Amino acid sequence: MEFKKAHVDDLEMLCTISVQTFRDAFYDLNNPVDITQYMERAFSPMQLKYELELSQSEFVFLLHRNEPIAYYKTNLSPKQTDINDPNSIEIERIYVCKEHQNKQYGLLMLNHICNQALQNPTIRYIWLGVWDQNKSAIRFYERFGFKLFSSHPFLMGTDPQTDLLMRYNL
Repeated sequence: MEFKKAHVDDLEMLCTISVQTFRDAFYDLNNPVDITQYMERAFSPMQLKYELELSQSEFVFLLHRNEPIAYYKTNLSPKQTDINDPNSIEIERIYVCKEHQNKQYGLLMLNHICNQALQNPTIRYIWLGVWDQNKSAIRFYERFGFKLFSSHPFLMGTDPQTDLLMRYNL
């Protein structure tokens, strides 16, 4: 296993794993029109290229035999989706390919994010948003030590949903 920071040359790989993991996680739980509309906007090559070029955002692949099996995206202020606290880092996305789930790769990525955050002396906590209907993810984050502190709206196509905001103090 190895971690690899994504660059613009990795755009095709990033588009593929982003759509695949999001579809696997949420397609059956949402209106197909809404989720398709969301994915077309959020994971288009143009949008992901823009995000890859932001100095405050970072995409990282988890590779197994040079193939991506998972990835995460983190954001620093002012490019966070909410909060925008310069003493925090946001985990905007953290996904494992379906065939590699339940193998501790999510935990491996969370530990990697924590270790990266500890390299920055100004970062005091990590936060993320998780869909309030994603009970297994909520339990996963709670087991790691994340605590609920707020919520915010999330628009899945035309469907207003609620994300719970969770925080982990470093």
